[in-house]
Amino acid sequence: MWIIINFKTNQFDILKQEFKKKLKIEPNFFFPKLKFQKIKKNKLVPYISPLLGNYIFCFHPKFNNENMLENINYLKGLKFFLKGFKIYQTDILNFMDRCKKHEDENGFIKQTFFNFTTVEKIKFLSGPFTNMIFKIIKQNKNSFEVFTGKINISFPTKRYLFEVV
Repeated sequence: MWIIINFKTNQFDILKQEFKKKLKIEPNFFFPKLKFQKIKKNKLVPYISPLLGNYIFCFHPKFNNENMLENINYLKGLKFFLKGFKIYQTDILNFMDRCKKHEDENGFIKQTFFNFTTVEKIKFLSGPFTNMIFKIIKQNKNSFEVFTGKINISFPTKRYLFEVV
């Protein structure tokens, strides 16, 4: 059964060891990540960011047992796990499948994960316009055109990361 856990920053390796001690077998983890570039000191620097922050998907057959869940609730490195995961197993699997469909060859989530069918405004997460918000004028499968207030600019969707505003 899959659970969703929130772990303490920089303690994921400790948490993995604690799981292995408690469960005798290390559980499977699914941790979707984004890779993009940020500008630091006028240079583009690669940057990796977790898609879900400090949340991670974790699978082990023993998670069906309520007593086991009580035992893992206090593992070192674990903040908490989300309640109600049993009834949302289908939704969890669907989300994970969607992430896997949009992964590149290195396991990072591609821009295609973010659907722009009804989007009016976007905020850039990478590139020269990081943290700037633009209104979308025109979009197609591989690019879109935004209005900056003075001029229209066209961008390829695969090159930059965005979020819907």
